[in-house]
Amino acid sequence: MKIRVLIQVILITLAIHSAGYADSNDKRLWRGAELGMTPAQILKVFPDAQKNPNPDGVELTKSASYVIIPSTRISSIDFKVSFFFNATGLVQVTLHSKPTINAYLKQLVGLLHGKYRKPVTIDSNSCYDIIEWYADKLSISAHTEYSPCYDNSSVIIIYGYSRYDAMNSL
Repeated sequence: MKIRVLIQVILITLAIHSAGYADSNDKRLWRGAELGMTPAQILKVFPDAQKNPNPDGVELTKSASYVIIPSTRISSIDFKVSFFFNATGLVQVTLHSKPTINAYLKQLVGLLHGKYRKPVTIDSNSCYDIIEWYADKLSISAHTEYSPCYDNSSVIIIYGYSRYDAMNSL
């Protein structure tokens, strides 16, 4: 009987880990960027990164984009990557696409669906999509604007932990 229970525990453990279980201490935001990193650490991890001469701010996280990657290619789309820091370090990574065609944006959103599965929220019409996923404590938002409603088709992808923390504070 004890051997049977032990085998079941081992099988359950293997199933959890093979299904992509994320450790709750995992603080990855995007690629090698982790929650709490300093601008110097980001500059070291990402060779194409540079100090941002004109940082943007985010009120929700009381942060600013002190480091950027001016251009990186993901799935046929060029993005500007912004790393947002506050007093605790890195809190958000935002990818903002350069203008592109609608078909590429839909393909990219499809890749996000494949990686993060069923979204938590979807707000959609013929002009835009706003889709959010949660992976453990990480929140991922994709805000897509389509032409001809907008001058240019683009997507903004936001990786952060602030929405998860805010939801749990209610």
